[in-house]
Amino acid sequence: MLAAVAVLEIAARIPRFKNAAASAGYILVLSAPLAVVAAICGWLLSLGGGYDEKLLSWHKWLGTGTAVASVLTAIFYYWGKIIIYRANLFTTVGLVMVAGHLGGSLTHGSNYLTDHAPRPLMKLLGLTATPKTSTAVSPEDLKQLPVFTGLIEPVLEHKCVRCHGPDKSKAALRLDSFAALEQGSENGPVISPGNAADSPLMKRALLPADNADHMPPAGKPQLTTAEITLLKWWIDAGAPETNRVGQLQPPPEVFAPAAN
Repeated sequence: MLAAVAVLEIAARIPRFKNAAASAGYILVLSAPLAVVAAICGWLLSLGGGYDEKLLSWHKWLGTGTAVASVLTAIFYYWGKIIIYRANLFTTVGLVMVAGHLGGSLTHGSNYLTDHAPRPLMKLLGLTATPKTSTAVSPEDLKQLPVFTGLIEPVLEHKCVRCHGPDKSKAALRLDSFAALEQGSENGPVISPGNAADSPLMKRALLPADNADHMPPAGKPQLTTAEITLLKWWIDAGAPETNRVGQLQPPPEVFAPAAN
């Protein structure tokens, strides 16, 4: 809404659209209190913990600054301090962009803007696309892979690391490396090598989808039946890190997630 006001103010500099900003006051009446509500909700959410502290601190204070600046923008507008109002408006829009980017980094990872960018854009920015696993990998080739990095880590990366990674680690649990997985969460180990049924990781995954403790949480990409089968087999096999897949004599169904 603040960005819309800024666009209207710019358009109003063109004689043909000189009345474009006539509705700015109405928009500001809505945007200022909503910015305060958003900041309060952000503060409350931050109390849940599990976020990168430095990133969270920057986002928290920039978000608070955005809320304060939004209120001041509306006040200056209604006081008729047009020059101060416009300067404050564009400063606030800048704060929104920076605070919003940091918020996206907290919830979706620091590379969320580029992870799924079109290849031409990545090339323009000098970035390298993450190579995708071929769908034509044969079971024989898969048997030569290290079991964790070859089969388990890709599943955790796609379904778990967004909430349990370097930028955000709910319950102090990180699943972006074998060492972090072994360390567990603030509540203790999350896997019991040799016993998948007794592993909190699997217990959470197997809870009904509408259960508050189910993982991944509602609204996030869920583990497929094949991925659950794979994780259960790996934990029951002792949750090894470096063993080759073939050494563990897996049943054919554990290859399904890797083949896809």
